[in-house]
Amino acid sequence: MHVEGIPDHVDLLGNPAPVITWLEEQEKGLQQSLARTIFEALLAESAQPKSVSGQGCMRLCGFIERTSKAQHEDLLQWSFSQDVVFRLFDFYIDWNEFDHHRSMRLVLDLIAQLLGRHPDKEASFIIRDSLLNNLVSIVIGRSTKPVAKSAFKTLDYFLTKGVFTLEGIHSAHRSHLKDAVPEETIEVWRLFVDDLFQWVKLHFVCPAAGKFIVSVYKDLRQKGEDDATGLSIDTWHRWLLDFLTEDPSLLERIKNYIFLPLFKADRSEALKFLQKMNEINPHSVLNADFDTSALLRLAALETGKKVGLVEEPYIGDDENTDSNSCIVLQESVLESVLTHPSHEVRSLAFTLLISSPSTTRPYSSTTLDLLKRHLGTFFADPDAKFRVDVCARARDMYKRVRGAIAVLKRSIPRARAKAQKRNRPDAGIQPILYHTNLISLPEVQLIQCLEYHEKFLNWYIGFLCAELTPTASYQRHIASLKSMLFILRMEGEASKNWETAEDQELVFDLFNDKWMRALADLVMDPFDDVREIASLVIARFLADEKYRRFSFNSQRTSQSPTGELGELLKRADDLSLRTARADHSDGVARASQLLYKFLNTGEERLNLLSKLVESLEYKISQAETDLGRAVLATPCTAILRLSAPQRAVACCVRIWKTVRDILCDDSPEGHLPQELEDMEGLDTKGLLSYSFRSIHESSNLMRTLASTMRNKSQEGFIVPSRETFEEIGNLTFDQLASLRHRGAFTTVAATFATCCQLAKHLEQTDGAEPILNVWYKGTMNAIFTQASTTRRSAGIPSLMTGILSANAASPSFEEVLEKLIEIASVEAQVSETDGSNLSQVHAYNCLKDIFKNSLLTSMGNKSEKYLPQCLELAASGLRSEVWAIRNCGLIFLRSLIDTLFGSQESKSMIEAGWDGKANRIPYHRYPNLPTVLANLLKSGHQMIASTAATSAAESVFPALDIIRRAGPPDLLRDEIQVHVATYLSSPVWHVREIAARTLCSCLLHERWLVVIKELFQKAFDDKTPKGQNYLHGVLLSLKFLFERLTEVSLDRLTADLPELTAFLANTQIDVQYFNCPDVIAAYLEVINTIWMFQKSSSQPLQPPKVSIPIISGSALFRSQSLLSGIIFASQEDDAVNRVRTLLLEKHIGADTLVTALEAMPAIWPLASTSSDVLLDLCTLYVDICFKTKFMEPQAVAINNLAELVDRLIQKDNVGGLLASSLVDLWTLIPLRSLNPSLSNAIIRASGGTWAVRMRAQGIPESTLQNWGLMMSDAGLDDKTFDTRFAAAESLRSFFSLVGDTCDNDDYLPALLALYDTLNDDDDEVRDVGSETVRSILGQLLAPMEAANRLLQWLAQHFSNSSAFKSIVTSRIVGERGGTAVAGCPWTSAEDQLAAALEFDDSLFAVEEQNLFVDEVRETERWINVLEGLNWESGDATLAKLDEWVRDGLGRVQILLDQEDGPLGWASNPHAFAICTRTIRGAVALSKAHGSQELQQAVLKTRELLSQGHRVSKLLTGALVDI
Repeated sequence: MHVEGIPDHVDLLGNPAPVITWLEEQEKGLQQSLARTIFEALLAESAQPKSVSGQGCMRLCGFIERTSKAQHEDLLQWSFSQDVVFRLFDFYIDWNEFDHHRSMRLVLDLIAQLLGRHPDKEASFIIRDSLLNNLVSIVIGRSTKPVAKSAFKTLDYFLTKGVFTLEGIHSAHRSHLKDAVPEETIEVWRLFVDDLFQWVKLHFVCPAAGKFIVSVYKDLRQKGEDDATGLSIDTWHRWLLDFLTEDPSLLERIKNYIFLPLFKADRSEALKFLQKMNEINPHSVLNADFDTSALLRLAALETGKKVGLVEEPYIGDDENTDSNSCIVLQESVLESVLTHPSHEVRSLAFTLLISSPSTTRPYSSTTLDLLKRHLGTFFADPDAKFRVDVCARARDMYKRVRGAIAVLKRSIPRARAKAQKRNRPDAGIQPILYHTNLISLPEVQLIQCLEYHEKFLNWYIGFLCAELTPTASYQRHIASLKSMLFILRMEGEASKNWETAEDQELVFDLFNDKWMRALADLVMDPFDDVREIASLVIARFLADEKYRRFSFNSQRTSQSPTGELGELLKRADDLSLRTARADHSDGVARASQLLYKFLNTGEERLNLLSKLVESLEYKISQAETDLGRAVLATPCTAILRLSAPQRAVACCVRIWKTVRDILCDDSPEGHLPQELEDMEGLDTKGLLSYSFRSIHESSNLMRTLASTMRNKSQEGFIVPSRETFEEIGNLTFDQLASLRHRGAFTTVAATFATCCQLAKHLEQTDGAEPILNVWYKGTMNAIFTQASTTRRSAGIPSLMTGILSANAASPSFEEVLEKLIEIASVEAQVSETDGSNLSQVHAYNCLKDIFKNSLLTSMGNKSEKYLPQCLELAASGLRSEVWAIRNCGLIFLRSLIDTLFGSQESKSMIEAGWDGKANRIPYHRYPNLPTVLANLLKSGHQMIASTAATSAAESVFPALDIIRRAGPPDLLRDEIQVHVATYLSSPVWHVREIAARTLCSCLLHERWLVVIKELFQKAFDDKTPKGQNYLHGVLLSLKFLFERLTEVSLDRLTADLPELTAFLANTQIDVQYFNCPDVIAAYLEVINTIWMFQKSSSQPLQPPKVSIPIISGSALFRSQSLLSGIIFASQEDDAVNRVRTLLLEKHIGADTLVTALEAMPAIWPLASTSSDVLLDLCTLYVDICFKTKFMEPQAVAINNLAELVDRLIQKDNVGGLLASSLVDLWTLIPLRSLNPSLSNAIIRASGGTWAVRMRAQGIPESTLQNWGLMMSDAGLDDKTFDTRFAAAESLRSFFSLVGDTCDNDDYLPALLALYDTLNDDDDEVRDVGSETVRSILGQLLAPMEAANRLLQWLAQHFSNSSAFKSIVTSRIVGERGGTAVAGCPWTSAEDQLAAALEFDDSLFAVEEQNLFVDEVRETERWINVLEGLNWESGDATLAKLDEWVRDGLGRVQILLDQEDGPLGWASNPHAFAICTRTIRGAVALSKAHGSQELQQAVLKTRELLSQGHRVSKLLTGALVDI
């Protein structure tokens, strides 16, 4: 490491002791200067990403530590100086925030040592206080520096080490509060902790913030509750509750980052808090609304159980325990929370039920019963994060069940021997003594406990298999497969401690032919991760001898199941040839891999590879001869996963030559060569799919072959020759340089990057140019010569990033980047180019990809220092005359902004802009960035006066957007604010709006109102048209600023509001600018925003009156003037009639009326408006619908009306007059012209309409039934989401008034429509449906559980209803909606099966409209209902079902004679569902009420099954189990 001024013999990279010795030998006046030089060099080395800084941090700290112990006073004085400490502090704060590594902690250790050993204690205190004030200002949001994570870590470390004290933190915080300091000390701490809690909302700061909060809590608690500065448990609970109420979604973070470290660190303190949680009524969790307090309690108990502070009840009846050592869980209260619709609640309850510090503690029978009832709902949940949690907990559950069984089996002999030794009966109940390896309990109880654990284990494995049925959803498949993979991994561990002698029969033999068939079918599943995990599970099963029954015939004759896998491969290959679908081709590849793995000898494997390659070469030759015929008949993609390396590259070259013309066409998506246009059955979609998949698979194969170059130095490994490797690299280079299909060059780019990174393994031959340099020159040539056929330059950026990913000395990163910047900086004129051959476009796109590439970032992030320069470059591109360059400049700009802000911001954060606290980008890491932003803003000042300023102003948009999102840098805040305000006078509205939003971020400080007044005055002084633009921009800024302050600084806004309203009243803008509609509209919008805020907080409207000029202004002016009149009228006595007069004026247009109607719910909030006013508003909306001819206003009015009716129903304040008006409206509106939104609004309002009419006057039976059928039709899968959601909301309105009184046949159509909402494809519809069920059942449930409970309720209340019985039988045979009613004919099982078994060989399968509903699950539900109804002998409905089932069994018997096996007819989901209906129906009827003919048909079917027909046992299990 060479440093200027330091001799080379001074080794700064080695031991610091010789360096200090050398320093002490220097002249006294030079020692500090030399030490500072070395310090700067070591600091610069450490301030690099951890991937390149190495041991720099350790060397830095070692040097300072040695210097602080030097013998010379100058060195000592320098090492303890404020400058050194502050530089170290800034280094840690800045770098640890974004590039944390372990050695950074040494810096904090060093700072603590320097402060502790400082020779001047007074100077030490000054430095400490300065550091503390700096840190406190960061964590309470007073500093704009975005380094909160590092600040929290520093505070926590120094507080723990005693460098800081609570008193010091308290004093520092008080100093920042200024005049708003509470009198009580604990209130000061409350404000401090509240500021800390705000950081928990940011996921990347949350762990550090939580740890510091725990440290503060522990120190405050140590002071005692009697101390004025102490903290009581009640106060702490209230703080947590207040914060969680503000944002309930943060419960998981409170649990993981506050509860968990607290409970682990201080057991006694944790028990006190948990006892406080336990004092809350345990049955509060049964409350349907499940309030925040109960949620917090559940999270605390779950965390407490995880660390061993909460215990489960004993297995015996004696539940006495020492309340001072743990909290005992009450399992009885968990039933309701396991069915709660909230994922957080259910996840907490599930974890609380399952978790335990011990992996061998037995479960109670209550717990296992709860798991049996609810695991199905959990596995089927559509939320991916929830399912991940469930699978993880299910893994722990399995591990604990297996461990408990082992411990119980060891404990039974011991208990028996102990009882015999004592010679007394052991049937009595004794307190349990639980140990890790033994349980002291009477033998009878141990045997009973073992018995229900073994039954549960058997049930659980059967449950996992049942989740793999062909009709089950993706969610159920993937959850079951992942759980099974966990089981296989755990059972395969050599260190497991639960093995018993009976494991073979207890566990391993449960995995039989049913499992093999289910998994084999999933190898061809449409979802890639299902196929991957299914094939992995099959491989693990077959590789382990313990799973001896895992085969298609339940008897593995040998350890190598090649015959069965060969059959699977053959069937998969046949299916793939018929469809050529990507998922089927991938399934063939996975089947091939499985077979290859289990072949016995190397010769067999070579034979398989040879056959595959021969087949591949044949198919390639077919494609070379007749590409169109090959697309239709011989897809080659399935074989490329297993190709012999000798001929693989040659095959890849031939494939490329065959499909090159397709994928390199400038518009490949619509390209069909002329010679193929007349081929029947061939279209561009199929041809493109064939071509893409061929290149995709061949490129993957080449990447696999090239990757073996890593093994070159190891003996015994086959690696490609230099010629083969270069052929692969050159081929991928050629592909990237010419491809136009984005999906294709994404795959090829990965292969080329691999080749570049492995090129270092090639031996360099004399005189030959390095291959990387060859590829680099070829890329530069492509940049200058290739036409700009795509706006993203196709594969050229991937070529460049691939070369840079090699991290080679030549071409170096700096050399490449500077060359690209040089190319992109060349100005292009429209007159000089037609836009088709622009090297600048390719250079911009290469730069964009370099900044986006995560691999390049991980290699040291060398691009960071170029970011300000590239930001100026992107802005200059936006000013180009050439559209292609402007477009690429914009894309490049977005990439740079993403680099600045990272990926942690949500869409809402991006749109909202800065919040006035910490800057969202680290300006301190980019010292030149504030100056660059200021220069960009200044560069556009001359352009804003131009009438064609839009394109010119685009060059400053990046600077405006960065400032809007990140906040202005402190360094140039005032200057940037002035520059931004200048754009408020732009003649382009869009520019003014962006400038106004940016200025809003600049004004989030205490002097905002002063600045706004100055801006207004400047606008008033300018009497030119430019001044009107400026005033309009200022008004926009005020509106955005007012809205933002209500979100981030409500107290500040409330304090300044009187002064603001007085100022606006005095400006008289409404009078002075009456001839400028846009200014008046913006002014009215500001006033309306203020009035709405004042109305919501029950303040008088200020300013009290606005003069609205009578002019024919813009649509915005008309909308705002009408809205202003409505808000003002809402304060008067006869408000609704005054508003009626305003809204029913003839000259009001549709858009203006829609704007006014959409604002009215905010003017009259439902929660605070009296019933009389709500009724008046209902009448108003009905009148509007009658008197306006526009459809959109009618739709908005009806939707508003529906919300009002729902509120009146809640208040139980609906009258006859309202009912009559609603029915009149219902009668009239359908007679008019309807658009989709109005139609959906009518559906939405219909539920409340008929509920109110029923309460007031009653309605005819036929009307109620027809309305129910209408809701059922609106909820069908083929309807749009808006229609289905409207129907669900309508049902909610109806049943909220009807409740559980809907127990006669007239309600059945509506009840069935409600049930169907619980099976809808969209979770929003299902959630509304579950809310509706609550009105009937009185409990809020998850949708799947609500469906189960609703059917139980229907079976209970309609057990004797002939109409309901008819519906039940119709549902069993697969009828839905309006066809599932009495009298409608059924489609026979034979016809249904015939339609289901029609083979669909289309290349792209049509996705089902409803992927949530499972026909097998539906059949099971309705069969259970059937079995619970009261049937009479000779019932016509039952006879009809009996006949349908008999016919179906006849067809099933025919199918049984046909070959099924893996991927056979029973693998078809539709056929599987129909056969399930038939078989389950036959089983149910054969138990009772079945005819003699049916009994005989069932017996015949069972006989056929006993003859060895290979049919999926998932399908036939019910028949076998009779």
